[in-house]
Amino acid sequence: RAVIEEKDVDFTIYEVPLVLAEQGLDDLVLEHLRLETRRRDLKGWRRMISTIRNIKDEVEIAVVGKYIALHDAYKSIYEALTHGGIANRVRIRLRKVAAEDVESAGAAKLLSGSHGVLVPGGFGERGIEGKISAIRWARENRIPFFGICLGMQTAVIEFARHAAGLKGANSTEFQKTTPHPV
Repeated sequence: RAVIEEKDVDFTIYEVPLVLAEQGLDDLVLEHLRLETRRRDLKGWRRMISTIRNIKDEVEIAVVGKYIALHDAYKSIYEALTHGGIANRVRIRLRKVAAEDVESAGAAKLLSGSHGVLVPGGFGERGIEGKISAIRWARENRIPFFGICLGMQTAVIEFARHAAGLKGANSTEFQKTTPHPV
């Protein structure tokens, strides 16, 4: 009675809870934990699956980061974007861009065509100028931008340098003797 088959799903990982509920896993867990069982209501979950299956529109978001090669480093960001897309009935296509590649190849070459740019957090100086270039490209091309943690810090540096005219502006985290610490 407590053998549950973990079946492959057809379309999205979000179908797995429905498959498990159909087999009564939730009731077994509640029974084992001696918790009150109630009538399950998965209508909202089924609506979400239907939305995912029927999405027609798509947007591409460029994620410009230091750890792009390590998919799990930004897993929560990718999932948040996916869920934001579901809520707005659009499929999110991710363009994963290494910040150091922006430094060498240029932002326009690597970001053109994207509908938005997200610069996530990170540590250390590596890739900072690439992040700043990506942010500048987004601002000058009026592309929506979202900076998280270090991404927001680099946005402040970019704006100070290129919009406020503070030549050499930087964070003291990267340049202790910057003429314009921001």
